[in-house]
Parts: sequence; C-alpha cells; structure tokens
Amino acid sequence: MLGIGETRVIEPLTMPLRDTAPPLPTGSIEAEEVPEAVRPQPVPLVRLLLPVVMIAAMLGMVALMVLGAGSSRQISPMALMFPLMMLASMAMMFGPNNGGQDPDETRRTYLRHIKALREKALRNAAAQRAHETYRHPAPGELSVMVGSRRMWERGPDDPDALEVRVGTGPTTLCTPINVPDSGATEDLDPVCAVSMRQTIKAVGTVPDMPVVIQLQAFRFLSVSGKACARDSESEDPARDMVRAMVLQLALAHGPETCGIEATGGQWEWLKWLPHAREPEKARFRILVVDGVLTTGTEDFFHDDSYTTIIEVGGAPSSALGVRAEHEGLCLVAGQKLQVATAAGVEELGAPDGMSTPSSTLLARSMAAFRRPDSTSGRRGTDLMGLLGYRDVEELAASGMWQGREGSARLMVPIGIDTVGQPVTVDLKESAHGGMGPHGLCIGATGSGK
Repeated sequence: MLGIGETRVIEPLTMPLRDTAPPLPTGSIEAEEVPEAVRPQPVPLVRLLLPVVMIAAMLGMVALMVLGAGSSRQISPMALMFPLMMLASMAMMFGPNNGGQDPDETRRTYLRHIKALREKALRNAAAQRAHETYRHPAPGELSVMVGSRRMWERGPDDPDALEVRVGTGPTTLCTPINVPDSGATEDLDPVCAVSMRQTIKAVGTVPDMPVVIQLQAFRFLSVSGKACARDSESEDPARDMVRAMVLQLALAHGPETCGIEATGGQWEWLKWLPHAREPEKARFRILVVDGVLTTGTEDFFHDDSYTTIIEVGGAPSSALGVRAEHEGLCLVAGQKLQVATAAGVEELGAPDGMSTPSSTLLARSMAAFRRPDSTSGRRGTDLMGLLGYRDVEELAASGMWQGREGSARLMVPIGIDTVGQPVTVDLKESAHGGMGPHGLCIGATGSGK
C-alpha cells in the first residue's frame, strides 16, 4: 500500500516483455463424413424358398415316422434330414446377403466420433475464453490490475492499442468444425446427420465472450440508452458502460499513450486519473462529451489531435450523433447491447457497466502512479530497449554497423536511474563533450583525485 503523498513510478514495457495471454487455439476441427443411410435390400429368392423347403422336409420326416412305424425295416428320418440340412446351410452360407452393413453399429461408431469432436470443441472454447478474458477483463476485475505488472502494459505501437471491451456476447469458436460434403441430404443417415447438426449448433458458438471494439477505427462514437429495471442501482446503462470503457483504457494504457478528457456531465472523478493531467501530451486523446447538444461549431470538431470523441446521453439530432451515424459507430446500451447499422439494429449481447462510486474509487487508487519524466515512448530496461530498439531484428534492419554520429558517438547506456532515465557512459574525449578514458577510470583532470 502507498502512503499519503507517496508516488510510484511504473516503467514502460516493450512488447516482448509483456506477460503473454493464455494460448489461443488455432486451426480447425476436422469431422468425418456423415455416413450414408442404409437402404433396405430386396430379399433373395433363395431366402424366401428355404423356409418352404425346411417346412416340407419336416412334414416328410413326420410322414416317414408315421408310415414306417409298423415296418420291420424302418429308415431313420434323421438320416434323411441330415443331407437336406447340409444343403440348406450351404445355400444360406453362399447365398447373397445385405453387404454386412449394420445401421445400428454405424450410428454407434459415428456418435462416438461426434462425442470426441464435442469434447475437443469445448476444450478449445475454454482456452478461447481464458485468452480473451485475460486480454479484456471484466469491469469487476480491473481493481486487481492496479499496481500490478499488467498496469499500463500497452504502448502506442502495440496492435491492441485502444482496444476496449464494451460488453459480453456470443462469438464464433476460434477452431470451427469442418464437415466434408457427404452428398445430398436425403442420402445421409438421419440420426448421424441430425446429431452432427445439433453438435455444431451447440459448440460452434461461445457465449458470454468479451465484445471488443477498436477505437482507432472510429473517431466518433455515440452511446445512447435508458435506465432499465434489471439493476435498480444503475444510473444510466449508457454512462455506466462509458465509465467502464474509460477505466479499461486508463488501466491498459499509460498516460503517455492515452489522454482522457470530459466535457459536461458528472465526470469530476476523472481528475484522479494520471491520464487527465496532461492529456494533450498523449499519443491518443479520448474526449467524452456528456449531455451536450453539439452543433458542429465546437473546437473539438476541428481538432485532429482527438483520436476518438465519445458522445453519451446526447440527442440523435446533435452534430456528434449525426457524425457517429455516418462516420463512426452508434451503440445502444440498455438491457441489451445493440449497434445501429445500415441494415438495422443488431444485438451484440449485454453491456458492461460501472457506477460513479466504483469508478471514483478505482480512479483514486491510480492517482499515486506515474510514468518516469523521461518517458516519451516505450523504453525497456534491457540493452535493446535502452538503445531504442524493440528487438534484434529491428536493430539489424536499422543499419547497426554504420555507427552513430554527433553526441551519440561512443556513448553507451549501462542502466537507468531512480526516475527511469538512462545512465550512459560517454567514451569521447572531454574536448568532444565526453568523459574520456581518464574520466571513466579515475576522474577528470582537476577533480581533486
């Protein structure tokens, strides 16, 4: 815990030093072809005649037994039946059959295959959920990130910069199930085909996943809505959602990456965020316009330094609402999260939200954190970061054997000081502004050594 008046400096991380999210499954799940239906085959003539032959033989055996009861030279009926039974067995053995296809066994085998596919799809869905919720945690989990290694982990050049979660909803499984074309539907086994269709419908979509938007793609964002009965403590779902968005941006991006401002409404709690102190110096600037009937003459309309302007609680006829409808994104937050498109209103899921007291408490917990004064971008604490490169490939592509010129010649970083500034050793002679070998080893001339 930080004491009163204490501040904590958080160093920027390079992309390779960020904690990686749980792995996301890739590829697809390949299913076997749906087996064809077993069609009933016509019964061979031999199979129809054999029962008649056997019945006639039995009747003949009984007749012989009755007629030969008083004869002294009685012939055993079994001796006559034995050759006939052998002939019938051979006829059944070599006669035509139905090809050995058992529809019940075929279905059991394919249903076991479907079960294995379902279990693999559920495992991939769990891994996909772990990956996405790590990258975009729920609003209730943001407080654990304060002061952790993940706080302010995204930089302006990262691919996920300004990605923000707005709610939860269904999404497609990252490893779809591919079923080969097995031909006409009427030729397939109905039990296997229906089971496969139901399995794909059940596991092909992952419910309650983070719904994420990229703010760099939308300069104007309109969020409207009305109070709903699902949560009596909710002031307004639209403002609750924007507060959650702002705090996610503040926790994921440092003050040098994302600056946050607000005009109108009750956004005084933003003053606790380090991102609101000097927002004009940030790489990206976010402006929240709350309850202001814009006319298009406001200064922020003509200020290109604002990356995204978010209107909340504005009238649909306002200038910001019209710009968001034609050039940006229009979201509707209520019991459901919806987006207005050219084809109509599309449901995305359920919106996120944070109340004003919770937002104030979380913002105040971040008030004591800051970046080093020398932070103008992202600098790692290893040699590559101190030299200003992200990795070895970037260093090699910069022409590293060409040498440095000017004051940077023969200057080597060896670490950072207490405020995050690089500590360098300058091997140039003192006449060229460096320490020189004497300054490095025993001190400069006249230093009193």
